[in-house]
Amino acid sequence: MKLFHKLLVFNLLGKGIFLLVFLMLSPYLLSQLIIDNTDEELLAKKEEVVKLIQKAGIENFISNENPEQGFGSYNILKEEYILLQAVPADFEIAEEISSEKRIIEEEEISYRVVADVIEIAGSRYLLEIGRSLTTIEKIEALFFQIAMGILFLFLAFSFLLDSAISKRIMAPFNKIIQSKISRINEPQEFHDKSIQSTTKEFELLDHAISEMMKRIQRSFNQERIFISHASHELKTPISVLQSKLEAIFRDENLNSYQSEKLMDMQDTLQKMKKSVNALLLISKVNNAQFLKSETVDLKMVVEGVVEDWAEIAEEKGLEIRLGEIDPFTYSDTNLSLCQMMLQNALSNAVKYVENGGEISLSGTKSGDRYEVVIENDGAGIDDTLIEQVKNGLVFLKDVSKEKSGFGLQIMYKVALFLGVTLEIGSQKGKTRVCFSFPVKV
Repeated sequence: MKLFHKLLVFNLLGKGIFLLVFLMLSPYLLSQLIIDNTDEELLAKKEEVVKLIQKAGIENFISNENPEQGFGSYNILKEEYILLQAVPADFEIAEEISSEKRIIEEEEISYRVVADVIEIAGSRYLLEIGRSLTTIEKIEALFFQIAMGILFLFLAFSFLLDSAISKRIMAPFNKIIQSKISRINEPQEFHDKSIQSTTKEFELLDHAISEMMKRIQRSFNQERIFISHASHELKTPISVLQSKLEAIFRDENLNSYQSEKLMDMQDTLQKMKKSVNALLLISKVNNAQFLKSETVDLKMVVEGVVEDWAEIAEEKGLEIRLGEIDPFTYSDTNLSLCQMMLQNALSNAVKYVENGGEISLSGTKSGDRYEVVIENDGAGIDDTLIEQVKNGLVFLKDVSKEKSGFGLQIMYKVALFLGVTLEIGSQKGKTRVCFSFPVKV
């Protein structure tokens, strides 16, 4: 998961959990506040009722003829009621407020009730004043609905706000990763340009990556310069040895044994010459010493490569089958390198496919890619060898006398330099080499 998404989820969960706990406790807190307020109002009403009774007289509420009937009153919605009832002289009750159920007109209703014994004109009376809890319960339910709505709205707004802020904060970090790490295939492609940021950590990261890449560039440049110079220096003594061998071959006094040894030396010298030329080519490609200013007709290149190798394949008893070749032009590239890349792939196929085998070529456009595919029969290329070549190991450990690995190395280096994706795979007795060219708009 990306750092941006982790920050977003963390902020959302943190705020969501905090808000959820607060909103879950809110109905209880609200209920307590409402009940406390109701209790205060009930006590105030009790004082008002007592003053009213004292002022108007008890006979206006309780009949002297039937005092046991008491007095009861409630409003039309049964939200409040008042009960006044005569009690014995020894009846005692401390003033208390509690939640009670009362039956009014055969309907059971929950009330918050204040009860107390008052004394009027030497007689004792039980006074109850109640207020319905239905309103409180409705307020709690309504508040819960509002709270849930607020929760979801808050989380949605918080998600959008955090997403925008996090994206803005992480923009320099993403730019550093994209421009200085993920899109750099070769050290020489790195360009030291500071990324503007107001975050100190991102500035330090940008500086550290730039310094590290500069050290890597220096190391690679030293290595490439050495390989380039060494290759040039080796070409001169090889040419001298070649000339001397040719002069010795012209000696008429050579016997068969000497001629055989000289032939072995000639073969070794040719292999050395090929290796030096391959190293020199790889060094030039790595140092970007080729221009990419040409537009290449890949259909013509593929057909030309097939034509060059058709006769050699026929002599070996191989069949080169040319499949569908879609027209396609690749701009900002190098014609000679394109030809060399495809020739290496086809020459490997011709060289290592046994007699009677088949080689097929095709070039098709698929979406935003143009793929040139070369398939051939045979044992295929070992995955370890391919991995070593991808990692830039020119001098391979497990190679036979005829397989130096330079051909594959040149193919990968040239493909990388030209912006072409190269895939090599072997399965079910077939080797597949795919060059994927991007379709430039």
